[in-house]
Order: sequence, then structure tokens, then C-alpha cells
Amino acid sequence: MTSSYLEGTTCPLAARGYHREGKRGTLQINSGLLTDHRGCPVALSVLEGQTADPKTLLPQVEKVRDRCGIRELVLVGDRGMLSQTQMETLRTSAGVEWITALRAGAIRTLIEVEAIPLEPGEQYQLCEWVHPDYPDERLIAGYNPVLARQRDHKRQALLDATTQELEKIQGMIARGQLKGPDQIGLRAGKVITKYTVAKYVALTIEEANLQFQRDAASIAAERALDGL
Repeated sequence: MTSSYLEGTTCPLAARGYHREGKRGTLQINSGLLTDHRGCPVALSVLEGQTADPKTLLPQVEKVRDRCGIRELVLVGDRGMLSQTQMETLRTSAGVEWITALRAGAIRTLIEVEAIPLEPGEQYQLCEWVHPDYPDERLIAGYNPVLARQRDHKRQALLDATTQELEKIQGMIARGQLKGPDQIGLRAGKVITKYTVAKYVALTIEEANLQFQRDAASIAAERALDGL
């Protein structure tokens, strides 16, 4: 799937939607290219600009079957394309299999019930297993220590940057440059949003005071996913 923005206004498919090139506020059209495992084109579709990726999947399955006569196929897609809703529908389609990835929340649930048979460490690991929450599916998990260190480093950098910005706000409050829960909250909220650390930092905002602390439990829970 890709998007193309338009300068004109008369295209019947033009609409505002999620744009992959960051051209906000413009009309666009979406197009999807279907290929085989070699990357050779099978079909091209042009869609309305607000069409979400998951809505394009099932029509492609029918297109492959009707135009190409392929009765058995395996779809490979990311979490956005192959959503849980899509997979439930695919279960009813004979001859259709899929490969995709679990969302972080689902992986966290498996970790909490100790259902993933591998432990984070310094070695690359790979395992395969079944679980009653995913009937007739094979689950595969791997642990990459390099990826784990990268994610932990990035999270720490974001938290450090957040701390510096929030301390600046505390200084503004102390000097009387910023007061009132609304103004303080707005300023602090921009920092939290900028560094995407809302689940890691707890804020206490008062008339002339701002306190913050890192949520150690939330950070530890997220660290458990690093590298998996």
C-alpha cells in the first residue's frame, strides 16, 4: 500500500487519510500492489484516499482466487494489515493461511503467564510452541540481545530528555514565570507527548508546583519485551 497526494480537487477517489509521505491536509488516493513471493506484480488496485490497509486485504484474496485461479495461498503481513479481525475472517476461508506478528500487548500477556519458552539473556534464541489462546496456530518467538540493548538505550535517552525538560518547567514555576494547573499541565503535557513517555512518567500538578517520577513497574514491564 502507498499514497499519492493530489493538488487538484476533482478526482472522485480523492479523500483525506493517513498519508505515508507526511503531506498533511491534502487530498490523496491510495494504491495497492499485490505480488508473489518473488516480488513479481500480480495485481494493482487504486482506492479511495481514506481506505485503511486492513480493508484492502480480503478483496485481494478474492482477486487472487477469481483472476489467478489459486485456491491455496499464504498471506504475509504486518500487524496493521493482518489484524485480529482479519484473521478471524480468514479462518473461515478454506485454503488461506497467514504469517503475521503479535502486538506488544499480546506478547506481554504471554510473558506474564510465562507462556513463552525462552528467557532473555545474552544469546540469540528461537523457539516454537502452541498455546490455547491461539488454536490451530504456530507461535514462534526469538530473542535478539542487540535489539534489546538498542530499545533500552532509546527508552533511557527519551526519559533523560524528558527529565531535563520537566526540570526546566520546575524552574519556570519557581521563578513565577508559570503558574496554575492548566498552564503547568499544558506545558508538561507537551513534553510528555514529544518524547512519548506517558506510560513511564507520573506527574503531580498543583497550583504552583510540578512533581514527577518514573514509573519503575511500567519501565520494567516494557523492558521485559525488549529483544523479543
